[in-house]
Amino acid sequence: MSSKYSDELVSILQMLKNIEEDLNLSQYSETEKKIYYTIACKNANDGSCCISDVIDESGFSRSTVYKTIKKFEEHQIVRMYQSSSDKREFNLVLAH
Repeated sequence: MSSKYSDELVSILQMLKNIEEDLNLSQYSETEKKIYYTIACKNANDGSCCISDVIDESGFSRSTVYKTIKKFEEHQIVRMYQSSSDKREFNLVLAH
């Protein structure tokens, strides 16, 4: 690995750490962070995100995703509301 590549990688990892601290994500597991980032990316790219999207995109089980979203709701970093088009589905938005 070249020195320049190593320096850039360290810089990127430090930026990610700073972002996680700014968003108060440092306390969460890597699985929980991936679920949070999946919600953020899906909303940014598609304009919406539902629990099924997170399950499909993240590859985690429905149980893991749902428990994590409930934890995020309790900590007020994600909000969940029932879809107007499909009453069986819940949409997710970041609270920040």
